[in-house]
Amino acid sequence: MKILLLGSGGLLGRYLASELAGHTLTAQAHQDTDISDASRLDQLFAQPWDAVINAAAVCDFDACEKDPAGTGRINREAPLDLARRCAAQDALFVQYSSDYVFGGADDRLLSEAESPHPLSVYGGQKADLEALIPSACPRSLILRVSWLYGLGGKTFMSRLPDLLSAQTSLRTAAGKKGCSLYAGHGALWTRQLVEAGQTGLLNLVNPGVTSWEEFAGETLTQMTSLGLAPKCRDLTEVPYEKLGPGWAKRPRYSSLDGAQLAATFPPGPTAWREALGEFLFAWKSVAAPQTV
Repeated sequence: MKILLLGSGGLLGRYLASELAGHTLTAQAHQDTDISDASRLDQLFAQPWDAVINAAAVCDFDACEKDPAGTGRINREAPLDLARRCAAQDALFVQYSSDYVFGGADDRLLSEAESPHPLSVYGGQKADLEALIPSACPRSLILRVSWLYGLGGKTFMSRLPDLLSAQTSLRTAAGKKGCSLYAGHGALWTRQLVEAGQTGLLNLVNPGVTSWEEFAGETLTQMTSLGLAPKCRDLTEVPYEKLGPGWAKRPRYSSLDGAQLAATFPPGPTAWREALGEFLFAWKSVAAPQTV
């Protein structure tokens, strides 16, 4: 397949670039292509594509709150433009959404059929894409992800092995529940779904409800089992509502139900603890502090 990957310099994008290497792939990081630059997109779409995957986004929660219009050009208008361009070529368009489209009022798994109720600008931008992309590009696949982590990532879960290795104590937000996704698995499932020509909306997470404090504790336990000797001996849980006013706009409960993906492509993604183990094994190989 001839695939255009946008946002290849980001966390998920780097894994996608590796996973899709077996295809005829054109990978574009932000310095190569700003997805809000129409003239640059005109150049790229002068040739036909079988699939276009957009992994570019402004994921900085606070930046979206402070500059809805500026971040909206990347998170809303540009993906809709890409969707229309893909429709004109009959190319499959892949866009990522987020668990932040939900308000988190109920403690129950959230399926693809649930109606979004975003609390934040970022969540609203993603909810708009879920609503508008299917009509702009019928051959579209929207993958709703949550709590993404991986090597080189800036997210809390991505940085946990480094933090636990370097600090004797660590504060972690408590009281938020959801699902996580190892970026390596996100890339793997994206490739498989693209190769299958899948369309529609799918939740893509490693199954199992967890919390930030449980994820941190499990990371500490698995690191110890792997012989990584983390320095951390104390995990302090801080209610996430006390971490600042912006945290109130993050959903308290946003656990995504992955049953539809598992039913379509059984058995579906690996459970979150096993996925975390794969991440830590990879981290041990390339990023763990070396001992003499």
